Amino acid sequence: MNGKVAMNSSAERTQPVLVCVDGSDETIAATRWAASYAARVHAPLRIVHTVPSGDWYGSAAFVDGGELEEGLRSDGRGHLARASKAALSASPGLSIETVLADGSLADFVATVQAELIVLGTARTNYAHEIALGSNTIRVVNHTQSPVLVWRPGVESVDTGRPIVVGVDGSEASTRAFAVALEMAHTLDAPIVAANYWGLAIAGGMGSGAGYIDWSKVRADEQSWLDTQVEVMGDKYPDVTVTTESLESSAARGLRALSSTARIVAVGSRGRGVLRGAALGSVSQSLVHHAECSVLIVR
Repeated sequence: MNGKVAMNSSAERTQPVLVCVDGSDETIAATRWAASYAARVHAPLRIVHTVPSGDWYGSAAFVDGGELEEGLRSDGRGHLARASKAALSASPGLSIETVLADGSLADFVATVQAELIVLGTARTNYAHEIALGSNTIRVVNHTQSPVLVWRPGVESVDTGRPIVVGVDGSEASTRAFAVALEMAHTLDAPIVAANYWGLAIAGGMGSGAGYIDWSKVRADEQSWLDTQVEVMGDKYPDVTVTTESLESSAARGLRALSSTARIVAVGSRGRGVLRGAALGSVSQSLVHHAECSVLIVR
């Protein structure tokens, strides 16, 4: 079932910003953020709620005559209506579409393209984080669109916080850098390009690591990072970009920066649905432990 609200024919981008809602306050807050972002990039907003497929109900479908399924659909329509109202309060006149879809969220995002997919959540307890991570993994593995695991509170504290992006020379991190730069341009935010290298270089060397000229390694790594930043940053000269190149693990370094960041962006190292891969270890660590929103780019 689809519904449309306040369509605006002046939208410049055809692919929507897509936000997923489940009725929780966190997803409603994420919807407001997604609406504001969609308005900034002149994209429509698509609000999605999914209802489990028929076999999820099991024997209940025969016992209650379909009341459970209809109840879930009714709840879903209520969640969508509430989210639409929140979106319009954030961005009046925004082009909004609501979608009540059958099946899983991962199955739905596999069929669509989006400027950005927004998943609203709050860091609460270990069990919640495990469920969040599992859902995020499925969504990222099923879509080619960037996914933002949105967390509340950061921007209201300090709108000048940077977007941090992990840079390691891989194709995935290059794509993440490009998306992060565009987002920084849109949000008028600075960028911190971060590269962590020491453990990868020293690994397996044993006592031989003591003969490495670490001063030269640090200088070479910083020079490499500066070159990456110069090449990538040319497209958005208005975005202030600083760098951080340290001897550390990427997961530990980016988690530390998340305490003062608006968003941490990384490339996904997942191998795809058929091979059953999860997100890369750095992405997984940030989804569970970052103190700000996490942008994952395939």
